[in-house]
Amino acid sequence: MRDEPNNIYLRTVNEADEALLLHWANDPETRKWSFNANSITHSEHKKWFERKLNALNVLMFILENENKPAGLVRLEKEDNNAIINYLIAPEERGKGLASKMLKMAMNIKQDYWGSIKVLAFTFPENIASNKSLQKAGFILKKSTDEKNCYEFYNSDTAGIVK
Repeated sequence: MRDEPNNIYLRTVNEADEALLLHWANDPETRKWSFNANSITHSEHKKWFERKLNALNVLMFILENENKPAGLVRLEKEDNNAIINYLIAPEERGKGLASKMLKMAMNIKQDYWGSIKVLAFTFPENIASNKSLQKAGFILKKSTDEKNCYEFYNSDTAGIVK
């Protein structure tokens, strides 16, 4: 899916992306806002990557901005729900790309899985993530001291990139 005026689009993750995704995942800011803050070893990532890349219930996309990788969005379907995880490359943060990427992912998800509920979890203190989710059409459903739970339920017009 492309957002032509902004020259951003999502492409499917492929085997050549493995090292890049490990680099992004181990970025200190990424680890800070992950529910598991430990750095990831190459062998752990390799096993995870192979599992996710070949799973029928997983959609993984790289956000391209000006033909450069700028972020990752992953959806994992569990029963009639999907869990979304995402990150923006360190050098691309602060450009408003996360909400655009999330909207595009919701449109693509619709093509694969139809109108299923999508959940996103984030720390209450992660202001940037909370704002990006809300801007993309996610609604805060539950908040505790440990995490926020957002929900996106697709309708025919929800999540259209503008």
